[in-house]
Amino acid sequence: MGRGVCAPQCARWTTSNRGLAPPPLPCARRIFPYIVRKACSCGRTCSALQLHDLVMRVFISCCLLLVGVFGPAGAIAQWNLVQGAVQEPSGCIRLTNTSQNQRGAAWHDCQLNLEADFDLEFTVNFGTTDADGADGIVFVLQPFGVGNNVIGSTGGSIGYENGPFNPSLAVEMDTWQNGDVGDPWYDHIALTSDGSIFHNVEGPVQAHSMLSNIENGQDFPFRVVWEASTQTLEVYFDGDLRLTYTGNIAATFFGGNPLVHWGFVASTGGAVGNQQRFCLVEANYTTHPESVTAGPEGPWEVCLGDELILTAEPLPPATSAVWADNGEPQLAITEAGTYGLFGTDDQGCPASGAIDVTNAPGPELELLVNPNLVVCGGTEAELAASAAPEATVTWDGVEGLTAVTTEPGIHEVVASIEGCQTALQVDVLFQAIPEVSFALQGEPVVGPLEVCAGEPLTLQALATEGGSPEWEVGNSPFLSVTSSGDYIASASINGCVSEPQSIAVDVLPLPQGQLEAAPPSLCWEGVGSVALDLEENAFLENWSLPAGTFNLDLAGPGTYTANLVGENGCENALSLNYPMLPPIATGLLDPDPLCENSATVLSITQPMDHISWNVGGTDNELYVVSSMGGGPFVATVTLGACTETDTAHVTWWPTPFVGSHPDSVVRCELEGPHEFIWPTQTSPAVGSWVWSVNGEPATAGYDAFAEGDYEVEVRDNATGCHATHNMNLEVWPSLTAAATPDDNLICMGDSTLARVEVFSIGGSDVDEIPFSVVWDTEGLSGMTTPVAGGEHFVTVTNACGSHVALAEVEEEYCGCHIWVPTAFTPDRDGVNEGFRIVSTCDWAEFSFKIFNRWGQQVWSTNDPDTPWDGGAYDLGGGDHFLPDGWYTYVLKWGAIQDGIWTRDVKHGRVLLAR
Repeated sequence: MGRGVCAPQCARWTTSNRGLAPPPLPCARRIFPYIVRKACSCGRTCSALQLHDLVMRVFISCCLLLVGVFGPAGAIAQWNLVQGAVQEPSGCIRLTNTSQNQRGAAWHDCQLNLEADFDLEFTVNFGTTDADGADGIVFVLQPFGVGNNVIGSTGGSIGYENGPFNPSLAVEMDTWQNGDVGDPWYDHIALTSDGSIFHNVEGPVQAHSMLSNIENGQDFPFRVVWEASTQTLEVYFDGDLRLTYTGNIAATFFGGNPLVHWGFVASTGGAVGNQQRFCLVEANYTTHPESVTAGPEGPWEVCLGDELILTAEPLPPATSAVWADNGEPQLAITEAGTYGLFGTDDQGCPASGAIDVTNAPGPELELLVNPNLVVCGGTEAELAASAAPEATVTWDGVEGLTAVTTEPGIHEVVASIEGCQTALQVDVLFQAIPEVSFALQGEPVVGPLEVCAGEPLTLQALATEGGSPEWEVGNSPFLSVTSSGDYIASASINGCVSEPQSIAVDVLPLPQGQLEAAPPSLCWEGVGSVALDLEENAFLENWSLPAGTFNLDLAGPGTYTANLVGENGCENALSLNYPMLPPIATGLLDPDPLCENSATVLSITQPMDHISWNVGGTDNELYVVSSMGGGPFVATVTLGACTETDTAHVTWWPTPFVGSHPDSVVRCELEGPHEFIWPTQTSPAVGSWVWSVNGEPATAGYDAFAEGDYEVEVRDNATGCHATHNMNLEVWPSLTAAATPDDNLICMGDSTLARVEVFSIGGSDVDEIPFSVVWDTEGLSGMTTPVAGGEHFVTVTNACGSHVALAEVEEEYCGCHIWVPTAFTPDRDGVNEGFRIVSTCDWAEFSFKIFNRWGQQVWSTNDPDTPWDGGAYDLGGGDHFLPDGWYTYVLKWGAIQDGIWTRDVKHGRVLLAR
């Protein structure tokens, strides 16, 4: 990180009343409400703009003491609580309880200044009730002159509307939808002003980027950030940017006054409400920018390498001051930069400031020679430097930009200008140049050197004057030589390099020849021959033969070595390992006994040059089935020049048979089971023949009743040889039926529907196979048919048989019918508006009267098609509607049915309900 950039991790000075423990550093401590939140070692400075904008952020070194040490006793910034607001033991503020029509507010004692940046971090909690929970929390900035003991109305006003908040700027976090002010259905956040809840600045948007409901008991991070230089306000909810406003807040909302109170208001209304609270996490702000400076009075300059001691001084209204770099009243400054200062006023509210320190004009001294100057092979050195034109320069006290010296060691050049001085040093060394020589096994040598090929030769390079010798190849004093050539080495010390020296090496060739054996490999216990063919200038000195071999023409297995010598005197040994093949192990084995319906593979498991089977075939595997018998199966194998035979036999176990069984069988539900009968096996079992059906023992046979698949198996319980057969049994339904009329008693001349139900006796699906339905009554057919009075027989038939069912219907004489409702609702909704008689009779006489509970006739008619609408047309003067309740009716009527005259009277009650 370069100069002038403030590290956020070091710039933390927080106001909080949450009761957090101070950090565990020995010298970091809590002073007033300010808590050291992060302790780090930061030796860098910030620009004035950054320090003013990041007002309460401070670089904290190990022994940082906060500004509050200089404030008056008891000057602790805290929250002023209004109405139902309560500070919890954790330091968080509960604004409302879970009850109706609550309101509460909390205002911080210190104002914040909008001419500087602020960064306020909180957590907010809106309770746990969604449907009946309300109403939300509002973060408010309001003018300094209004005070911090104010609040608005309850309910949808959220403690903000109808309060002394004109002017003001607020962040509304609303958890109740009030349609009259344009609230969306989701819990939302908006910027609003002047006590209005109509979202008149920015938004509304959903408060949480992912959740539509924030009344879930969760503590959500809530952050408000103001950047004064760009006049940008940003609002974050749960870490996501939700609202942005750009503009001069002080000018737009507060008539140019930058000092504002800040805090929270909240309320509940007629709903159940929620417990709503907030916690201050961190607050970076200032009340008094440009209220701390340094003394003595500037401008301030510092010479390179010097110290400038300055004292932090408060300016009214600040009453204390310290430096941001060390938290102390004094600071030793050694380089140019912007240095921040912080303080508090007599109420414990924060103040800030910054000064700029520049570098004083320096002599601009630079060396023109290496500060570690080595003179190779010489006794005189020239020293040189450059400096500003006005600077005075001396070498070892002698004025001048250059100097010549014959003295080794430290030489100092000093440049000064207007009270600022710079000194640099040059260390001079007069170094003799080393000389190179060579050694072999510690003895000095000169070239050329001779060595037989393959013999080790390690040359060492030596140097005088304490130099470091190394070969041109290898970068080491030692060199292993394996080929002829000239090898060069040099030496150096303190950058002084010798003249390169070389030495010649000649690597002599070894005598050569070729050993041959016939045949190349020996068969087991066989012999062969070994011969030597020498190349030019090579001579045989002697043989080394394996034990038991005395003649190269009767050569047995082992290693043969011919020791050679050349005309140049170099010696060499040629060796031949003469192998003998082992006895041929084919790996052919008798397989385990097998069932006759199985197969096996006989295998030659070892590599062979050739294989031939007595039953045909040349592969290393022979596929064998029971029809080929038990053997012998003979393999003739060749490996190299060796041939051998190996034999295997196969034992076959008898395999049973299940007999002749159909693949599928059909039985009716009333028929007997399908019987499985086991045949006699042609061969005896090694153990015993065991029968099973679907895995269940069935040694004496098996009766299959249920529909499904059956697997029959017979198995030798000793060998596991077995046979199986799969059969499907299909069970068809045997039918029974019931014929039922819809009405057992009908009017003479009428008909009713008779319905046939078909069932299977065993519960099978009746539709699995076709069936027919036949009625004995002429004209009747199907599963459902109209029938007249009498007995009607129906026969149901399928492939498994028939069943007869009876549908019996009786007849009676039937006159006309009358139906009177028990209630009606004359409320003009178009349903049940009138009270009328419903009848199948042909009226000859008709009288219908309505009476109230005092026996007064309220309505009457002789028209059966005229309904009563609930009016009192027969009672008193004028028409009017009657109240809800029970009313008595009297119905008198006469009718002729089938030539018979009938008269009757019917009494009853009807309920009038609107």
